[in-house]
Amino acid sequence: MNTQIQTILTLTATTNPEGSRQCASLTGLAARYRDFLHTLKQRPISGSALKPMFVMDAATQVQLSRLFCNDSLLDDKAQGSVITDDDDRDIERKKDIVIDAIHQLGLQSPQHAALFDIIVTDILLRPSAVAKGGSTSQAIGLIWLNPRPDYGPDDVVEILVHELTHHAMFLDELRHAHYNYSLLFDSDTWTTSAILRTPRPLDKVLHSIVVAAEVLLFRERCSGHPAAPRVHPPSHLMLEQLRESIQSTKKTLSLHPEAFRPRATALLRQAASVLDELSPAASDAH
Repeated sequence: MNTQIQTILTLTATTNPEGSRQCASLTGLAARYRDFLHTLKQRPISGSALKPMFVMDAATQVQLSRLFCNDSLLDDKAQGSVITDDDDRDIERKKDIVIDAIHQLGLQSPQHAALFDIIVTDILLRPSAVAKGGSTSQAIGLIWLNPRPDYGPDDVVEILVHELTHHAMFLDELRHAHYNYSLLFDSDTWTTSAILRTPRPLDKVLHSIVVAAEVLLFRERCSGHPAAPRVHPPSHLMLEQLRESIQSTKKTLSLHPEAFRPRATALLRQAASVLDELSPAASDAH
């Protein structure tokens, strides 16, 4: 929590040093953060609201969905075709599901809920045949969600934690450059994703590693290890995927050590420590 707040304060100080120095509450931090996002000129930010707002205007939904055509320097998964332009007859039901999940998040982890309220400014509900949600560095603070109408709050809470982690990573990357970006285009540096289990560029793989570690930690410390999760794999399988991805990434970095800058290397080490910490717990849950 303290690290995330320090990162947001550091970024807001680049455009409003005095405002950041005077910031003395989470509400004030949310306001300064939204001011900072305005300076990025990525998209309109919801008015003066200091909590996440649902985007319900049809024209704005279509406009914002275009931002999710790619979430990296390299579009390796044809992301422009993931979100459809179809009308979603279940949108009100999905909105209620997300509202329930945000409430559940607050009960399970007030710190996660507080960070979610600060970092996520807008929630876009759009249909997709292949994905449950997404985030993009082209629209920091905006998350796209597509929960199934029969998902329970715990399933959707994991989607919220997943997307919140991506945005925390986006902000961390703005504060500390993570990669030598020219090397991301070289497929020789690609490695195995902890979520999709396919070869992907290093930026997306590091995101997948940190997301997997965070979801596993959330289960261990906040929600419990579910017997039949519907969004992410069971903990023992997710742990194995995390181990495989970390090992694959370390192997790639042994050949291309300059691909990661120090902060990215530190995040990889941190995920590896989570792996070591949770191995017995995930095995017990299985």
